[in-house]
Amino acid sequence: MRSSVIQLSKWIKAGRFIVKLPCLLHFCLVPMTMSLALSVSAEEDADTVFVNGNIITVDDDFNIVESLAITNDRFSYVGSSEDAKHQIGLNTRVVDLDGKTVVPGFIDGHAHMDREGLKFILPSMHGARSVDDVLSVIAKEVRTKEPGEWIVTMPIGDYPYFANGSDSLEERRYPTRWDLDRVAPHNPVYIKGSWYYWSGRSPIVSIANSYALRLAGIDKDSAPPHDKIEIVRDETSGEPNGIFKETGAIGSVEYSLMHIVPKFSASQREAALRDSMRRYNAVGTTSVYEGHGLSPVVIRAYKNIKENGDLTVRSHLVMSPTWDASPGVDLEKALRSWTEYATGKGLGDDMLAISGIHVSAAESIQDDVRRNASSNPGWAGYSVDSILPPNSGSLHDLYQASAGSNLRINAITYNDPTLDEGLTILEEISREVAIADQRTVFQHLTFVTARNIERMKSLGVIPVLVPGTTIWKNGLGRTKDLPNAESQTYVPLQSFVDNDLRFVIATDNVPIEPLKTIWGAVARKDLETGHIIAPGQRISREDALKAFTINGAYLTFEEKMKGSIEVGKLADMAVLSADLLSVSEDEIADIQVLMTIVGGKTVYQQ
Repeated sequence: MRSSVIQLSKWIKAGRFIVKLPCLLHFCLVPMTMSLALSVSAEEDADTVFVNGNIITVDDDFNIVESLAITNDRFSYVGSSEDAKHQIGLNTRVVDLDGKTVVPGFIDGHAHMDREGLKFILPSMHGARSVDDVLSVIAKEVRTKEPGEWIVTMPIGDYPYFANGSDSLEERRYPTRWDLDRVAPHNPVYIKGSWYYWSGRSPIVSIANSYALRLAGIDKDSAPPHDKIEIVRDETSGEPNGIFKETGAIGSVEYSLMHIVPKFSASQREAALRDSMRRYNAVGTTSVYEGHGLSPVVIRAYKNIKENGDLTVRSHLVMSPTWDASPGVDLEKALRSWTEYATGKGLGDDMLAISGIHVSAAESIQDDVRRNASSNPGWAGYSVDSILPPNSGSLHDLYQASAGSNLRINAITYNDPTLDEGLTILEEISREVAIADQRTVFQHLTFVTARNIERMKSLGVIPVLVPGTTIWKNGLGRTKDLPNAESQTYVPLQSFVDNDLRFVIATDNVPIEPLKTIWGAVARKDLETGHIIAPGQRISREDALKAFTINGAYLTFEEKMKGSIEVGKLADMAVLSADLLSVSEDEIADIQVLMTIVGGKTVYQQ
């Protein structure tokens, strides 16, 4: 960090002069114990006062102020630096922001936070540029293992998307079983396939060495469990060469042919979640909403961390059903056990809560394969068998049973047909059940017609959108050949604003930085070409910030508790390196987070 002298001001009660304390830092956030007596009693003294800032409150009037105070875990003052002196007492810490911008803590409305840390649990192939580089990673692991002990690594490709695969290797091919055998003849080796939604690349490729294939019972006569999986074979001998390729979005190799591969353990998931929180805090995230649902093993990791008092990201979780646990049981009976604690706002406190249900009903061969290991969700985080099979009921049945039990519905409605289907079902159910106050959540929306915007508003649906994936990663490919009128229905954020429909934008873990997501919503530029996608749907920075703060609080019925910088609300905030509202548009994505505070506690400082 570049050194320069800035000033930290402190007031002296008996006079108008100000004593300046120098700090040899570019941005000084050094705790200071103030030997002052500016309050009548200790009960009125703030714990921390921030002065001389550019504080974007995101209150109803979108006020911008200079100063704020935090007492215990709440904002106790918001206003001018001059008036802030009345908050300062004997033990108050005063921080001079030196003009830096403060925003409410970001609330990621579709986070998949548990996934991020999992990217760092296993040995990484990041930076590997040849088959020999890959083998070097394996050889290093062999030196730490006993013979017969498993070696499981991350996919071949670079963090964070693992999208380049074999294209990153100079040979332009994946290593085979025989390559891996050269460095690991006495250990089973498995290179995992990437999570499709990170890379958006098909096929999903995983690799096993000869030892691993032998343990899994895979030989020349083995056949894949379905036609989406290919067991790649040597052209001469016909023997499996150790490479598996699977088309489709959800991999099933590790739940079938290579089911023997060790899955993430409970301790690994807990360690990964701790790391995830650290990384999310570092980009200004103070709360997450897991609307896609979480499996019991992931919820257990949250529970353990909470019990140890170590949660640093406020987390609102959603049930991801394990339908195989109660096959053939009436849906309402299956859901009844959850209604005692997951209805409405749910159960928990402002750090960890759980409510609602993720609903999905479909059928695929891969889903059937994955059901055999419902307790091991892999990269997904949500239960492997969370999709209701047709023999247990329809999507309408599931919506009706959930809404009737007051379990808030969270659904993936990724295109106009699936959105229209969900809204039609809700309209039918609303004739018997009060839907509007349940705050139904529809996620991953892409194409949305004007009519469907009206329907969502009337039904109280909260749309959650992911500008990273849908706009700057693949929006051009989905809209370039469309007539202008139709392209303007693609992720139509300005239409939501014009119709006063409250919406949320989120990261979906691709990538995790809220400011990159905000940039995507504001600029709507294709990442590679700079082409603006549906320019009429660009939104203001103010509206984008609302969608990542106060609107996110609305997801969890907590808009009166957090999401803006107002007296009495939870003291969650992020200090930024630049003014989000005034920097050039393309600089928004590169703004750095200098400090993150959750409930008055500093959880990250650059």
